[in-house]
Amino acid sequence: MSEGCGIALTMLIIDDDERYVDALFRDARRAGIRLLHAGSLEEGKVVVEGVDGAGICGVILDVECYKRRDDATPDSSFIIAATKYFTEKAPHLPVVALTGVQALFDRYVKDFAGIWQVYKKGRDESAMFAHLRQRALELEWVKVAGRYPDVFRVVDTYLGADTRQALIDCLGTMDDVTPARIRGNLANLRSIQEKLYIVLHRHRPDMVPRRFIYYEHGDQPLKSVNVAAILEHLKGNFDMRRQQIQGEVFLHYRSPLYRFSELVYRVSSDGIHAIDEDSADKPTRYTVQAVANALLELVLWFGRVAGEESSECAGVR
Repeated sequence: MSEGCGIALTMLIIDDDERYVDALFRDARRAGIRLLHAGSLEEGKVVVEGVDGAGICGVILDVECYKRRDDATPDSSFIIAATKYFTEKAPHLPVVALTGVQALFDRYVKDFAGIWQVYKKGRDESAMFAHLRQRALELEWVKVAGRYPDVFRVVDTYLGADTRQALIDCLGTMDDVTPARIRGNLANLRSIQEKLYIVLHRHRPDMVPRRFIYYEHGDQPLKSVNVAAILEHLKGNFDMRRQQIQGEVFLHYRSPLYRFSELVYRVSSDGIHAIDEDSADKPTRYTVQAVANALLELVLWFGRVAGEESSECAGVR
């Protein structure tokens, strides 16, 4: 893991030399960096503009590479096209150039002076990763994720890039007092809770049975999630009036985790309605913070129970 961050930093490398990239993966892991590889600028654009794009916090460019995936030879104009693309599309990202050719290294050290760092293959990898890591840790969203490394390890393992970005957006704007942002954060938090149960169904269908997740056709696309019914099922369909449990208990109805589950579901939903209906009892940034922290506890709980081994599930009921 990256020093001072606690999470793996995802970076993109665009290089047509697959053998070199394979070797570089090992160096990257030791530096706490997860590399995504593209063999051409065209493929790199697909990565940046796809689901993994929001999680990229650094870019490594070979100075001569394919511009299109079906090119026969590397293009010397690649670096100019790549410079233009990343300057316009992702100006916030740290970008470095890399080459194994001494003449190209000497040339681009001069051409990119004051703009990008240029490194020599086979010599400068440690310095390159140290530079990229330092620059990545200055990004605001990386700082946010770095404050919750245990949570984002679960998110990255099970929940995907869209959930990761939604959670970062919310945690980074919890102090925003504008009604639109408060509404957006509450909606994000409610959606993340729903995603938890959708994914938990795949790992633990006993905890989240299929009947509580509704699809349009087959298994896609998702139509809705019956969170209220899932919560009842998790507490064993406990009958408050008779004080009787009617099914297996996964979360005791008096446990903090069950109360957090209810808080996220009910407060986020009621808060959104209060804003939409212009209610006098408006949610505030503190409402968002309370719901967000409750959700973080649920993410950690989800991470414990999502595994198949029974030992991972002991002590959560």
